[in-house]
Amino acid sequence: MSARFWGDLIMLISLWGQKGAANACILAEVIIAPNGQKNTYSGKIERIRAEKAGINGKEAAYNTLNNSEVKAKMSLTPVYEKYGCTQRGEEVRAQSIVECRLSDWSENRILAVSPRVQLSGAEVLSGEIRYGGKLYFSIVAAAPDGTLIGAERGAEFSHKANCASAAPAQTADVELIVEKTDVRYEGRSVILSAIVTATIRLNVPVQLQYLAGGEGIVCDFRPVRIQKECTCSGTAALEEEFDTDYVGDVLLHSEQVCLTRVSCSAGSLDVSGEVNLGIFAKREGENEPVSYERLIPFRAEIACDEASAGMSCRARVNISSIQISCSCDEEKNRCRILAQIELEIRGTVSRREEVLMAADAFAPGYSYELKRSEMGSEEAVCAFTAAERVSGTAAIGGEVDFSCILQSAALCNAQIGATVSEGEIMAEGVLSALVFYKDAEGAERTVPVSLPFAFPVHCDRARAGDTARISALCCGVSVRQKKEGELEAEGALKLYVTLLSGEKYTYVSEFICKDAEPENECAVSVYVPAAGDTLWETAKKLGKTPEQVQSANPGLSFPLSGGERILVYRKKENVI
Repeated sequence: MSARFWGDLIMLISLWGQKGAANACILAEVIIAPNGQKNTYSGKIERIRAEKAGINGKEAAYNTLNNSEVKAKMSLTPVYEKYGCTQRGEEVRAQSIVECRLSDWSENRILAVSPRVQLSGAEVLSGEIRYGGKLYFSIVAAAPDGTLIGAERGAEFSHKANCASAAPAQTADVELIVEKTDVRYEGRSVILSAIVTATIRLNVPVQLQYLAGGEGIVCDFRPVRIQKECTCSGTAALEEEFDTDYVGDVLLHSEQVCLTRVSCSAGSLDVSGEVNLGIFAKREGENEPVSYERLIPFRAEIACDEASAGMSCRARVNISSIQISCSCDEEKNRCRILAQIELEIRGTVSRREEVLMAADAFAPGYSYELKRSEMGSEEAVCAFTAAERVSGTAAIGGEVDFSCILQSAALCNAQIGATVSEGEIMAEGVLSALVFYKDAEGAERTVPVSLPFAFPVHCDRARAGDTARISALCCGVSVRQKKEGELEAEGALKLYVTLLSGEKYTYVSEFICKDAEPENECAVSVYVPAAGDTLWETAKKLGKTPEQVQSANPGLSFPLSGGERILVYRKKENVI
C-alpha cells in the first residue's frame, strides 16, 4: 500500500479522535482480502488529545461506511420453512440367475435362445427392495435327424436388492434386462439359465427444511429449482397382419422397441414408437430357415392427472406379451402372419418449481455454524430421432470358411451409449446378431457376430457436461463372407435421443448460533477487497447487510476490482 494511503488513514483516525474525549485510546484495523481471504492487522496507533471537533473531506475519498450506532446484542431466532416433494433417491443394481428346465431335450442340439423378461411387481421395505417377474425363452434346436424345431418356455422368479436408504414410504422404478444366457445338459434334460439385471431407482417423498431468515440473521436468498416427479403407467394393444412366403412353422421371434416421441398434454402422457418384430421360420415342407422383419408403429395415451402441456417427460416401453399365428393359402402359396402384442408403458412427468432458499447466512456480532444440504435435478432439454447405417468387419464368436453356406441373421440387437460435447453427441455401441449357416457336412450351425460402431449425432443444444440417453433398434441386418474366415455385417439403426441437463444446488438447512463475539474496539476498519468480491461477500466480511453497504457506498460497482478502499467508522463512547 502507498505511503499516501497510510498518511490519509492516520489523518482520518486523528480527525475522528478529535470528536471524542481527551486521552482517548484509538485502535485501527486494516482488513485485507487477497484472493478472497481475510487477514487482519491491528495495533495501537497513538494517544491523541482532542482540542477541536471536526472532520474534513478526506473521509469521502475512500468510500466510507459510517457506523454511528452502538452495536446492540440481541438473541438470534432462526426461522425455518419446509417444502414437500418427491425426488429421485438412490439407484441400485442387482442380479439374479433364472433357470428353466427342458425335459427330454438332451438329444437335441440347441442352436439359438432368445430371452424376454417381464416385471410383475416391486415392493420397497426397510433396507431392501423386493421384485419379481417372468422370464420367457424362445428356443431353436436341431433334432437328431437334423430337423429344425422350436419351443417356448417360461420361468417365474423373485429377488431382493439390499439398500440401506430404502423405506416403505418409497416406491421403486425397476428396469429388467437379460445380460447373458447359458445352456447346459443334465441327464436327459437341458437347463437354460439367464442373468437378469435389475436397475432400481427409488422415488422418495421428502420434506426439505431450509433457513428462511430470522431475527439478527442476514441471508443470501437464491432461487432453487426443485424438480417434482410423478410416475404413471398403462398398457397398449397392437395387432398387425402381413403376408409372407409360405411358412410351415414359426421357430423363433424377437422384438425391439424404440420410441419416436414422448410428450405431455392435459391429463395424459402421449407415447409413440415402433416395434421391430423379427420372425425366424422354415418354409412348408422344407428344413431351410428364413427370417422376416416387420416395423410396427404404435401410439398410446397414458392417463396422468399431474401432466400438463409442455412439461418435461420420459417413458419406457416393454413388451408384456406377444402371440404369433399363421394362416396359409395353399393356392397362392402365401402365408398371413398375425402378431398380437401387448405393451407395458411406464412414464415420468417432471414439474420444476422455484423456491427462494438461503444459499448463505451470517449473524453480525455472533459466531455461528451453518449446516448445508445439497440437492440436484435433471431435466430433458430436448428429444429427437436419428438414423444411421453402419457396416464393417464383424467380430465372430466361432469359425467360418468358404465351405459354410450362410442362411439368415436372427436375434438382431443394438446396445448403445453416448457422450456429450459442444454441439455433438457421440454414439458408441455394438450391433449383434446370430447367423444361421450350414457347415461342410450340411449340418445346421449358428455363430454370434458383433459389429462395433461409433458416429456423431449433431445437436445444437448439446453442451459439455450434459448427458444423453439413446434407445435404438436395428433392422435390415445382412451378413456376407467376402474373405475366408471373415464376415462383413451391415445394418440400419433407428435412434431416439434424449438430451438431459443437470443442476446442483446447495442451501442452508440449519443455522446454529454460538457465542456473541467481543465488541470490536477499533476506531476504524479499512476493508481492502480482492478483485471479484461480490456485494454479499463484502457485506459478510464487514458484518453489515448488503443494503447497508450499498446505501453507504452508492459509488461502488460490484463485483469489485480490488482497488477500492472501504472504511468503517465506529462510534466512540466518552471516557470520563
